[in-house]
Amino acid sequence: MRGPTSRSVLTIDWDYPVFKAAADAAPDGGSSATMRRAALPRTTAFQFLGSSDPRPQLVLRECTTCSGTDDALLSTSENNEKTFLLSRWFHCVKLSPDVLEENHPFRNTFIEEEPPHLFVASRDGSHMVPLRGDQSRAELWAAMSDVLDREYEKDADRALKQLFGVLNDYDKIDDRIAQLEQRYEATLEKKGPGSKKLKKLARDLEKERAKKAALREEEAELLDLGLVNPAPAPDATPDPVGSTG
Repeated sequence: MRGPTSRSVLTIDWDYPVFKAAADAAPDGGSSATMRRAALPRTTAFQFLGSSDPRPQLVLRECTTCSGTDDALLSTSENNEKTFLLSRWFHCVKLSPDVLEENHPFRNTFIEEEPPHLFVASRDGSHMVPLRGDQSRAELWAAMSDVLDREYEKDADRALKQLFGVLNDYDKIDDRIAQLEQRYEATLEKKGPGSKKLKKLARDLEKERAKKAALREEEAELLDLGLVNPAPAPDATPDPVGSTG
């Protein structure tokens, strides 16, 4: 079982983009207006999705009839930790099931006759690798690694191995901190705040927490692979500008 710090790292930070369409003025010049919903051009849709995040994209199309097909991506089992770590180098986007409706703003991100359940791609949608959803973890990892090799300056596989080491160290430190905290509370209750043993436990706790802070810095350094093209995407959102949430 992973400790609390490792579990906080092994998550996917999903973005749920929302495009706010332009409003049509009331035909009689009154105050009532209607919102126009229409599919954005493919290039514009990808530029909108990537406007807030310079990383390559991992896009999941939610599906009401696809229960269980996300296991390779979403399973929280121990042998899926690699997926969660790899996802840290992607802008992870979830699109609602109605994305395939003809007037959905992001409809043209899925132009295939049989739209994929998810895909990984460069920020602008190029070099897309479509995935059906029930692919194996090996297939998913190969697709993610292919994009990462293209988009980042440093080697993701090398960083990945070191990140697993960081997770293991987090677990050891979390365990030691938990034990020390229990001993601290027990000593405080039994011997009071003036106990010499209590002061030593406090120093030991401070040391372990300092080690954990240093690991956080190491984690951040390993995650910084250096984007090949970190420049902000041009504002491709039609007037008025939509927003992500």
